Amino acid sequence: MTRSEADHVLDEAETLWLSGEKQRARECCLRARLLYHETGDVRGEADALTRMGDIEAETGHGNGARQAYVEARQLYARGGDQREQGAVLVRLAHLAQREGDETQARALYQSALEVYDSAGESSGLGHVHRALGHLDRDGGAQDKALDRYREALACYRRSSDTLGEAGTLKAMAAIQLALGHPDQARPQCEEALGLMREAGNLLGEAKASRLMARILAAEGRRDEARKAMHAAAKMFARAGDVASHDEAEQESKTL
Repeated sequence: MTRSEADHVLDEAETLWLSGEKQRARECCLRARLLYHETGDVRGEADALTRMGDIEAETGHGNGARQAYVEARQLYARGGDQREQGAVLVRLAHLAQREGDETQARALYQSALEVYDSAGESSGLGHVHRALGHLDRDGGAQDKALDRYREALACYRRSSDTLGEAGTLKAMAAIQLALGHPDQARPQCEEALGLMREAGNLLGEAKASRLMARILAAEGRRDEARKAMHAAAKMFARAGDVASHDEAEQESKTL
């Protein structure tokens, strides 16, 4: 399939964004949006608006991000693309969370659940259930969070989403540890570690290894805990996360 001028401009926006040139990236998104509009490419225009919304959100321009996302969703709806509509609703929910509007965030997540369910998009359902679980967890409703995580886990397994499954297992293990159940946390964390390793996600493996160290420490297995924390520190270093490496090394001294 021949790529259009607009496609190349949107690619340039991505490159500029990743290199930190946010303003030039935004300008490329605007140009790509106009080019897609001129050629009647509704999906392309929606993609450009979504990218522009991401840039606006990252640079702290909530209103600009919201406007771009709403316009993008309207275009995706015109094209009947439920999966992308769901993804935009999730972005709007994240925006509401950052602005401290939990009620609006939950309403948007619920709308995303309905769209993903209608589309039969299991991985998307998993992402939303997990996000709602995080909201419950942060609000102190640990039991409700675990229920949401179980829903997410089932969705991820249906869609063979390995990283989603691993991240959810890690979140469940962290709650079990916080509740004083390291014996229940350990098998979940072990499974998460294995899945992260299988997927080749070094940073995820490092985070799971750090959690495993804390679980082992809670079980009184201090030597194993320090070994696991040192392993996590090395993985953080290999992944380029210097701050987490230093924190893990420091934490290993307290185990």
